[in-house]
Amino acid sequence: MVALPPQQSPPQGPAPPQASQIPSSPQPAPPPAAAPIAPPALPTLAATVAGTTSAGQPIVTTERGVMVLNTRTPLPHGTQVAIGLPPVRPAPAEPFDPLRGQDWPVLRETLEVLSKADPVGTRSLANAVLPQANARLAGTLLAFTGAVKKGDVLAWLGEEAAKALEKLGRADLLEKLDDDFKQLARQAADIPPGDWKPYSVPFSDGTELHRILMHVRQPGADDVDEDAGGADGHGARANRFLIDLTLSRIGELQLDGLIRPRRFDLILRTHLPLLPDMRHEIGRLFNDSLEALGMAGAVSFQAGTQGWVAIQPGPSGRVGMSA
Repeated sequence: MVALPPQQSPPQGPAPPQASQIPSSPQPAPPPAAAPIAPPALPTLAATVAGTTSAGQPIVTTERGVMVLNTRTPLPHGTQVAIGLPPVRPAPAEPFDPLRGQDWPVLRETLEVLSKADPVGTRSLANAVLPQANARLAGTLLAFTGAVKKGDVLAWLGEEAAKALEKLGRADLLEKLDDDFKQLARQAADIPPGDWKPYSVPFSDGTELHRILMHVRQPGADDVDEDAGGADGHGARANRFLIDLTLSRIGELQLDGLIRPRRFDLILRTHLPLLPDMRHEIGRLFNDSLEALGMAGAVSFQAGTQGWVAIQPGPSGRVGMSA
């Protein structure tokens, strides 16, 4: 038989702690002191002390040349010092010049902003409106110059792109681009009929956006187009355009075009003869372009230095032609 331990009286509970034993309520820790924000480090230029001027200013040599420090603190010969350079401030954007420059900053930024939001849609837009060396060259050139004459960028860029810019909070780009178009329109309007009118035209080589100069000659009231008769010419006087390009594969290139209401003829000039396969491909693209426009015409090729047309500025801003 197993003996059980004697029954004990129930515990009376622990004795209340003494006042000295009552833990005090924890106090919130003070927030850590904010670390001071260090100013951005200025760029420096390594320099070596090479001497001292008669006024006691150290002479140092750097990779940018010899300099004199604006201090009279004596520095031993050969001491290495770091010269703090002022922060580089971006150059202010140059105003848009309709006749000069190969870049179009506002148009480039507009396409970049649209591309970040919708890369596929922006690529389709660029292929539709930007003149390129493809079957749509004639159509995109005509559409662009037509929009410039109106001075309205919406006629060229389209309502959908304009709404996308407004949605992205970049309606300012549309306003700036519209100002550029108005400058182009004013510049072209200053040239009287019968003279060569220069147009700045965006041109894409597939990867980069450039701005090229296209000269257009609209016939005056007294001009007669002797070759415009017949069904294709429809009896109308011809408009002529000239574009000079430099392409990576072909080199210098001149496009000399003659446009009537239902006919488009083009001369393509190069310094060196094009390969037969390249001429065939260009001819195919040209014919596809004419078919898309519902026009007739032909493309011909000229090689060498003869026959090139040069547009030369004349007095009072007027331009002449030499060939």
